[in-house]
Formats: sequence, structure tokens, C-alpha cells
Amino acid sequence: MCTCINLKTKDQYFGRNLDLEYRFNEKIVITPRNYNVKNIDIKYAMIGMATVSDDYPLYAEAANEKGLAMAGLYFPNNAYYNEPMKNKINLAPYEFILYILGNYKSVKEVKEIINDINITNVKFNNLPLADLH
Repeated sequence: MCTCINLKTKDQYFGRNLDLEYRFNEKIVITPRNYNVKNIDIKYAMIGMATVSDDYPLYAEAANEKGLAMAGLYFPNNAYYNEPMKNKINLAPYEFILYILGNYKSVKEVKEIINDINITNVKFNNLPLADLH
């Protein structure tokens, strides 16, 4: 199980552990602003730890240029994913961090659209769906 911590003092500090017994060839990845990643338009630049596969950054965690940060935390047997739905923003689990950080600058903005998002059961290539929270 992964854990995240956010400290707010004069500055803000965000971190997480990657509590797994194996590696993903993760590295520091930067996605530039005004960029398109496989049909996801990126408005804000971001930096974080990701594995890049087929030119797609699979972010474990990242922060965007506006200061919004998030992490995909592994929490075994506690995730539920849906079939794609009409009239929703359908995102696979691996697209969620990229989409949110690429398009929103604050938690307030995310709260305004979060009910319009449907996290789908779509896998990335042949990788299993990760139990993320």
C-alpha cells in the first residue's frame, strides 16, 4: 500500500512512497504545456515520476506548473472501475493524473468537474488494472 503526505508551512511539500517490491523503470518526466498526449490536450506543464511506454507518460505522481499535485496510490483490492458511460468524461486509471494536472490549476476547479468523470476499466496495453486511490 502506498502513502502520501502533504505538508503546508510557509511552503508546500508533497511526497509519497512507492511501496512495491518491483520497479517500473520510472524516471523524472516533464510534459510540456500546450501538448497533446494520445488525444488528451495538456494545457499546463507538469513534472513527476512516470514510466514512459509507447510515448505515453504513466505518472505515479506529478505536480503541474500551477502547483496542483496528485499521486496514484496503490491500495490493493479497493478500487472499482466502470464501463465507459455516455455524457461523462471517460478516463482510464492511467489517464487520470495526466488529464487532471494537464487541465486544472486548483482543487476548487477539480471539485467542479469531478462528478462528470467516469474512471473506466480500460487497461493500458496488456498491463493489469492497478488498484489505485
